[in-house]
Amino acid sequence: MNSRKQEILQLVEKNSAGLTAKQIAASLHIDRSNVSRYLNELAKKGNIQKSAGRPVIYRPASGESTELTPSAEVSFDHLVGADASLKVSIQQAKAAMLYPPMGLHTIIFGETGTGKTMFAECMYQFAIQAKALAKDAPFISFNCADYAQNPQLLFGHIFGVKKGAYTGADTSTTGLLAEADGGILFLDEIHRLPPEGQEMLFSFIDKGVYRPLGESSQAYEASVQIIGATTEPADTFLGTFNRRIPMSITLPNLATRSLDERYEIIELFIKQEANRLNQPIKVEKDAILAFMLYDAQANIGQIKRDVKLVCAKSFLHYHTREQNSLLIRKKDCPLHVQKGMLKMKEMAERFDHFLEGKGDYLIFEPQGTEVEWSQDSDSNMEVYQEIEDKLSSLNQVGVNNTDLEKVITKDVDAYFASYVEELTQTSTQRGMIAADIWNLTNRLYDIAEQRLDRMYNEKARFAFALHLQLTLDRIRKGTEIIHPDLNRIRKKLKTEFQVALDLSTLIEEELQVEIPFDEIGFISMFLSIQLGQEEQLPQNKVGIIVLMHGNSTASSILSAAQELLGSSNGVAMDMPLDMVVNQMYQELLSHVLDNQSMFLNGLLLLTDMGSLNSFATLLHEETGIRTKAISMTSTMIVIEALRMSEAGRSLEDIYQNIQTSFETIVREQFQADHEVKDNKKAIVVTCFTGEGVAAKLYERISPLVDQSKVEIIQMQFIEKATFKKHIDGLLEEYEIKAIAGTVEVEYQNIPFFSAYDIFDDQKLKVLKSIVKDEIPAETIVNSLDGTITHVGSLSILVETLKSLVQQVQSQLHIILEPSVEAGLVIHLAFLVEALRTTGLERQFPDLTAFQKKYRLETDILKTSFISIEKNYAIQIPDDEIAYLSEAFIKNQIDTPFKLYTQN
Repeated sequence: MNSRKQEILQLVEKNSAGLTAKQIAASLHIDRSNVSRYLNELAKKGNIQKSAGRPVIYRPASGESTELTPSAEVSFDHLVGADASLKVSIQQAKAAMLYPPMGLHTIIFGETGTGKTMFAECMYQFAIQAKALAKDAPFISFNCADYAQNPQLLFGHIFGVKKGAYTGADTSTTGLLAEADGGILFLDEIHRLPPEGQEMLFSFIDKGVYRPLGESSQAYEASVQIIGATTEPADTFLGTFNRRIPMSITLPNLATRSLDERYEIIELFIKQEANRLNQPIKVEKDAILAFMLYDAQANIGQIKRDVKLVCAKSFLHYHTREQNSLLIRKKDCPLHVQKGMLKMKEMAERFDHFLEGKGDYLIFEPQGTEVEWSQDSDSNMEVYQEIEDKLSSLNQVGVNNTDLEKVITKDVDAYFASYVEELTQTSTQRGMIAADIWNLTNRLYDIAEQRLDRMYNEKARFAFALHLQLTLDRIRKGTEIIHPDLNRIRKKLKTEFQVALDLSTLIEEELQVEIPFDEIGFISMFLSIQLGQEEQLPQNKVGIIVLMHGNSTASSILSAAQELLGSSNGVAMDMPLDMVVNQMYQELLSHVLDNQSMFLNGLLLLTDMGSLNSFATLLHEETGIRTKAISMTSTMIVIEALRMSEAGRSLEDIYQNIQTSFETIVREQFQADHEVKDNKKAIVVTCFTGEGVAAKLYERISPLVDQSKVEIIQMQFIEKATFKKHIDGLLEEYEIKAIAGTVEVEYQNIPFFSAYDIFDDQKLKVLKSIVKDEIPAETIVNSLDGTITHVGSLSILVETLKSLVQQVQSQLHIILEPSVEAGLVIHLAFLVEALRTTGLERQFPDLTAFQKKYRLETDILKTSFISIEKNYAIQIPDDEIAYLSEAFIKNQIDTPFKLYTQN
């Protein structure tokens, strides 16, 4: 894959005694840090052997094969923020790689250090894993900036050179396009490609052929997907070039990413260094806080280098001062990192949940193997080897440790130069609660109502009673109760915490127990929620602007969505193809500034292509209005956005739900092109502690389900955003059928059951219906065999109809029992058969009135059946569409919960 790597491999294979990185660098006249990187990559893949001592010796592998194979470990899942800030970008990337027949050419926008190169490598590995690319497909990486001052040499590297093309071109050479044939050519810093180079590249993109430099008579073919990366804005490029790169992806800078993600990034890099040194690294809490807060102008790349620098200094101290462990203190950090602590006073509360209860130091243990990034220039041990080499040489000449450290520090510096907001619903049959606990709970809540001027209904009181009963059991058993976020609760819920202190005293006097201080935090959280009461909708809705290329694309889509919903919400802005990007942005900015009162709760931009996504960041910076953007918008996405805006949902809620919709659309669109994971079903049970109530819910649910097919997962709920992240993580492996617990979670249309519901036999039957096994398509086919005879393959028809019925449920936001699903599939199969043979002439009573009342539902049904009508040469009458719509509406499960997007 890389000629330099192959050259190093061949040299090692010729020297059975082994070589050091220094010897190889001298022999091949290559920079030692690059040699070290290639050697570590080869060692990880098993192509060579690496000694455990110092200096590190590299020897030939014992096996005969030296073929370089691409790493199978790299994936989007290893990127911090894969389920948050990078989620949409990853969805776009996957769509680009799976787009038939050979993927979409892509450009990645992002500031220096945002991880564009590693993101491109993830795209490549995803394509291989999804079988969109052959297993041995090449990934050729080239930085256009390396030869930006010599256009001829730059073009020659990319397109190849014919002998005699220019002075010094003594031989014909193949270019990167030839090397990348059948794979990917990644052009970093693509903005450094001169205009004529851009023209040559998009000529290749258009025709699939190219001519080497100096070649006039012969054109060469190549099948190459281009991925470009740039730190520049889109308008830097020729308009013709932009149009030929249909997929644009923007990676967020560090400043726009959450504190959770920043902590994960820092934690990841420290653990990487612990792995490389094969020993734990102990870090002072203030050092972590400094890294969390300092201004890393070069984004993630700078954090990585600064972490490596401070780890190197720790490694030096470890040796020269004969310390027992690797220790990183705030004072060891670079000055610009230490300055991050200046922001601590204004942001202290935001960091409690990261470090509370962890003491003054955090320990990061080595965790074995790590992801091998072939494009990671910092993934080597070179700095540590350099330190040990210098220590060894200076010790030999008698330099004392203090002086020695000062000398090496200069070299090291030079080396690096280069939980509770909204909670809710619970209850159960009183038989679950001891009479004395129930009576005490009511007295406590009567006091709380007076002190806090609030009303608590029976569901809220039951939730606390169940929790209190289980807490008492834990106290009497001597089980320790720890609140993981107590400090933040004390600060955020000051009034509730004071009332909880007084209530805990009453509990102690009444029940003769000692209530732990951490338990008071949980009591405060129960007092902070008003369960079963409808949320007060904001006076201002989230603004929706549909912004798309074309003279009437946005207007047409918004108009259709508004008509289907009977809504006037939303604004359409059309961007003619001859309008420059800056002009469109200025029009958008003027509209927002002239109508700021419409956007007090935020603005959601719905665009057709990613190049317009950058407007969200610009608008936020210039106006201060919270703005988010979704690209690759469809009519259904506009409908969802308008519906949730009308319902008073927050910007973040709408954005997250649209992301989920987008993911579903992409998955359905490309499901024929890749294998869909057969995820195991799961039910999540949750409570504040993750144990007491959740354990009781587990006991109630487990006898009803086949746990070989449906797993019941117990989770703690402390803070909503973090809990949602955990759900996102589970969704990668499980199909979550329901969430049950003391805290209502309205997320990703997953049905929620309160504890009261779980102990209500009728509502428990609903849960059982939701997780019941589907009736296999094979069973349906067997039941219809010999009856349906005019549809070609009966199996294909049944599979298609099953998928269609599930799709309609998703779009209508309803749930049907598996038996009803199967019944609808059978009905539809007979409907197709009848329309292909005898026909149907039944009429739906008062069809016009029904269509008017259920316009959206009938439209979704009509749209869903277009492919069936086309494939089977039939036309489903409006009367039958009405009967089908009625069947879906009337047969939906009467759930105890409210689906997320319903008003």
